[in-house]
Amino acid sequence: MTKNPITKDTITGVFSVLLGIAYLIGTLKIPVMDAADEVGPRTFPYIIAATVIICGVLLLLKEFVNKERKAFSFRFIAERGIWLKILLSMAAGIAYGMVLDWLGYIIATIIFMFFVGWLINVGRHMQNLIIAVVFSIFTFVAFALILKLSMPRGLLSFLPF
Repeated sequence: MTKNPITKDTITGVFSVLLGIAYLIGTLKIPVMDAADEVGPRTFPYIIAATVIICGVLLLLKEFVNKERKAFSFRFIAERGIWLKILLSMAAGIAYGMVLDWLGYIIATIIFMFFVGWLINVGRHMQNLIIAVVFSIFTFVAFALILKLSMPRGLLSFLPF
């Protein structure tokens, strides 16, 4: 074993910091309008970027302090089931972003969360459905109705709220 092997946490930490920086750069390009929500369009993306960067740095610091590090091996064939779930989750996230405006936040999020739950929480369809519905409605109420943020309503645009 090498003295300073590259571990899963090292790779994840570096990836998180780079992703957070890219997200931060993207956030800086969001136009700020006078008629925007009170919170502003950049606040939540700034929070996300900062959180991802901080988590990545903390992961790297934890690995730096850790004396017993195990080298990481990309065992694609041995763990192809996990990699397939990751790929399907990423594809679902892209599809979610593409249909979000058309279906609306509530419907698109229920479908997305149910699908990801189906991948991760195998065989518990009712539990996955309940979590997807409750999460979607709760977050919609929190962001759209309480915080008065603009959320895509899509197919439910006929509702009065």
